[in-house]
Amino acid sequence: MACVALVPLLDTLVVPRHGGPRAVAFGIHLATAGVVLVSAALLFAA
Repeated sequence: MACVALVPLLDTLVVPRHGGPRAVAFGIHLATAGVVLVSAALLFAA
């Protein structure tokens, strides 16, 4: 799960670089990465 969080983190960089809105990049993709990292932390804690 921790490695899977790299995908939305890298999407956060790719979206604005290709002309996408920064709000989408940071709002959606960064939030998704945060949720995945939280779920990874919960899995490691169990």
